[in-house]
Amino acid sequence: MSEEVQPEWLEALEKIPLVSRLRRKESLKRFNTWRIGGEAECLIDVVNVGDLALILPFIRKHRIPWFIIGKGSNLLVPDNTWQGIIIHLSGDFKCWEPSEESEDSKNNHVTAGAALADVTFAQRCVPKGWGGMEFLIGIPGTIGGAIAMNAGAHGAETADFLKEVEWMDMLGDLHTTPAEKLEFRYRYSELNGNFGRIITRAVFALNESDPETVEKKLLECQQFRKEKQPYNQPSCGSVFKNPSGDYAARLIEASGLKGTIKGGAQISPKQANFIVNLGDASSDDILSLINTVRESVLRKYSIDLVPEVQILQSAVYG
Repeated sequence: MSEEVQPEWLEALEKIPLVSRLRRKESLKRFNTWRIGGEAECLIDVVNVGDLALILPFIRKHRIPWFIIGKGSNLLVPDNTWQGIIIHLSGDFKCWEPSEESEDSKNNHVTAGAALADVTFAQRCVPKGWGGMEFLIGIPGTIGGAIAMNAGAHGAETADFLKEVEWMDMLGDLHTTPAEKLEFRYRYSELNGNFGRIITRAVFALNESDPETVEKKLLECQQFRKEKQPYNQPSCGSVFKNPSGDYAARLIEASGLKGTIKGGAQISPKQANFIVNLGDASSDDILSLINTVRESVLRKYSIDLVPEVQILQSAVYG
């Protein structure tokens, strides 16, 4: 039996003095909410900015395909092996630090790490009586992903509460940019791994309220998700962006596609803009349904639905 051929860059990577854990041939199924996909040649659980500052220039120097994953709630992972490096933030990147009140800052400001779960962020705001971002309770992602995609629901968006963002470039240099200096629009920001900019942490300014009011809103958002979305089945969340003046779910349902099954995947009978994994879905099953939806809606309504979900593919080298 012939020995496994390792990437040329792997030996050099293993010599970098990292605190972070490096894994070989790691299954990516537990790193995305669809619970599908192949394995990664290399996955690194990056635990601090020091390690990240070593890894990104290494990737740039060796021109290695790479991608950054949070909870993978907006990601389609192909079933084949990913030949590059997957960066998975953890450790220090899960921080949640309320600011102390001073002359320069109010006490409704909080610093959150890019790997902190959206749900955790929302829950920790309740005892403080900080409102506005209760919608995060229904988004199974991380703060970094919420900023990168300007996640939103119930009439609010992440950018509405953002004060400043700390991010790292491919040279390993940290930057801090005020929110007003950044471009945000519907499900888009210029701070994205695909552009060689890795969000590390951010400061938010919440609405000052009281714990009872915030908790009530939080529970309303939770209840909405349970009633309107297939929360108990693996999915990526909304698959398509809403076109201007309309809703993707309405167009998909009106096209008669609700409940359509392809292999192990299904357009949810509960919410047509969700595709769920029935248990053994492949990435091809999901891609087939995505294409079916786009073709049907375009043919019937002359509207080209734009996918909100990202497909795992190489980010820039820097």
